[in-house]
Amino acid sequence: MKKSKIFIGMLLCLCLSACTKKEDKVARGGYDLTYKTGYYASEINEDKDALYVIYSHKGIGDDTKWGGEDDDIIPNRYATDNDLQGRYLDTFWDENGNPLGFNLKTTELDKFNVDIYDIKTGEKLKTIDVKSIFDNDDNIKPDKPYKAMALEYYGKPYIMVWSEKTSKDIENGYEDRGKAVFINIEDETYFEDWIIDVWDRCKKSEKIAVVSKRDIFNEILLKQNSLYSYITVSSFSDWEGFVDVYIYDIGRIPKESKRLYELFPHLRENLDKLISEGERTKVTFMLPDSISDKELADMFFENGEDISFDGVVVDGRHSVDGLPHKINNLDDFKKYIEPEEMERSRYNPIPDNR
Repeated sequence: MKKSKIFIGMLLCLCLSACTKKEDKVARGGYDLTYKTGYYASEINEDKDALYVIYSHKGIGDDTKWGGEDDDIIPNRYATDNDLQGRYLDTFWDENGNPLGFNLKTTELDKFNVDIYDIKTGEKLKTIDVKSIFDNDDNIKPDKPYKAMALEYYGKPYIMVWSEKTSKDIENGYEDRGKAVFINIEDETYFEDWIIDVWDRCKKSEKIAVVSKRDIFNEILLKQNSLYSYITVSSFSDWEGFVDVYIYDIGRIPKESKRLYELFPHLRENLDKLISEGERTKVTFMLPDSISDKELADMFFENGEDISFDGVVVDGRHSVDGLPHKINNLDDFKKYIEPEEMERSRYNPIPDNR
């Protein structure tokens, strides 16, 4: 009897050891997936050519740069909010801990929901269960990066979620091409296609030569004033007619900015509430791309930050003649910065006719 107990004990130890090894091997190279955009509030101006969306990061993590880009927004209609949990396994072992002979990449989703909000009213309109779409269609599987991006496709609002390429795709030489499932926000019909092909069909492309607002503000003026860490001014938006401004520290938004609060009457109330609650927050502003550099500076730095031109210089890398130039005002940037040639591709906003 004593020998039997010892034998059974040894078997249990071996089983536990094998299970532990299997768990270690299967999990090796994997990581947890957690992504939450954190929609909080939004507003659109009366002329419907400017808007903002606030993303709160309470309980999400310390990186306030996660979520809240213009690919979470469909002007002038919707803001999206990703909520994803799961894990990604990158392993050379099968479920029994035996070597596979190849690298197995597996995505396991616990949930992947995309909430859809009305930008004008802030009302939550619906939740799209992306996980369910993948679960119920054996022909599609999710892939990195795990995020739904908003876009316009032939005048309709869609979200795009990356999907896995098949072995046949790779055999046909498409290993480096991105593939995605495109889901109609309104009726939730979907199709799978190559991302670049969809972009070619729905994005308006043009070659332009401009003095970039990003170069003026973030690369030179704000950096030399040590203010660039909390605000980013984009060169242009992914959406026709807009330029993006991202604010990472809402406490630095001026409390008295006539132009800003005339444009968005409810903004100050939303900001004050978040500040009082100690929320870490990001605000995405989408403003008319016709806005001047001075109007932009007055909107976000008036009375709040004293931007000095003392010591501000356009270096030879950015200047029209390769020489450094002292800057005395915003107009000098257009005089001394070399226009940058770029190809700009943008979606058409979806009109709000309400």
